[in-house]
Amino acid sequence: MKICENGTMRELTSDEIAAMEAEAAKFAAQERTRPMTADEVTRLLIARQINSLDIDDATASRMAEYFPALTGDGKLISAGTRINWGGSLRRAAVDLWDTAGNNPDAAPTLWEDLPYKDGVRIIPASITAGTAFALGELGWWGDKLCKSLLADNPYTPEQYPAGWEVLRA
Repeated sequence: MKICENGTMRELTSDEIAAMEAEAAKFAAQERTRPMTADEVTRLLIARQINSLDIDDATASRMAEYFPALTGDGKLISAGTRINWGGSLRRAAVDLWDTAGNNPDAAPTLWEDLPYKDGVRIIPASITAGTAFALGELGWWGDKLCKSLLADNPYTPEQYPAGWEVLRA
């Protein structure tokens, strides 16, 4: 292991390495035994309990920051568990292990996108009859909040602008 002293790189001595390791172990022991702050306890409780709440995806999207992130600790993630992945929600499609190879980027087929932002559905690039928007239903098109002007609207704002009103650009 090397250290830079006064602009010069040199190897650490075995005594210096031992001292650093002892200091790191002391800090780790202090961290494990210090009282937790109220904020830490609150976040821990929320992270442990949030997936037990009986809420729909639209509501969950309004509190995405409180859902736990993956840690890579190898623990079981049950099908249906929601996670915060880079600020957006994903749901486990199957039971899986929390490993780097099973995250949404590495294994997208194991995860379902939750197509909501701030409680409002995201308008997909392709709308099917089953996902058509109702008259007056709000949707996000990129950063634009839009309102459907048609019943059973199968068009995106790009495909048929007259079928949508931009509420916020």
